[in-house]
Amino acid sequence: MISFKLRGVTLRVEFSFLVFNALVFLFRDSTLVLAFYTTCALHESGHILALGLTGGRLSSVSFGAAGIRMETVRTGAEPVTSSLFVFLAGPAANILVFTAMKLAGCGGTFPALNLVAAAYNMLPFRSLDGGAVIALFTVGTPHERTAELVLKVMRLLIIVFAALALLEFRVVS
Repeated sequence: MISFKLRGVTLRVEFSFLVFNALVFLFRDSTLVLAFYTTCALHESGHILALGLTGGRLSSVSFGAAGIRMETVRTGAEPVTSSLFVFLAGPAANILVFTAMKLAGCGGTFPALNLVAAAYNMLPFRSLDGGAVIALFTVGTPHERTAELVLKVMRLLIIVFAALALLEFRVVS
């Protein structure tokens, strides 16, 4: 892992991130690669902007194969609305870009990637924005175990449907 500080923020780059990037570059389509990284940058910029608007500050950013994880400086008891705003700002940025481009009559890969990024990040996995939002309302409550069980079932169903869709796609092509 490579780790360094930039303006008081610790940046970490894990080996898995470098491997993931090598796989992305196998597409060999510079337009697709640029659209992918721009979509990711817009998503993370949405989080950072919302964090700044709510008075928060970044303490570290970790780049890994599973995505980018940002940690903030805790200022005490933060309102749930502030955390919710920060979690939803990334997908909202992607949806805004998608909507603006569609209204402008632009099609292609870039608007589609933004819509996919928003939908993907709202999946109920803890490491994604959707899972973080659910955890915000369930962790530490009497319903935490029930919520975790429901989320496990949802995640399993998502994986099964994705596998079936992939199988269907392979059969058709």
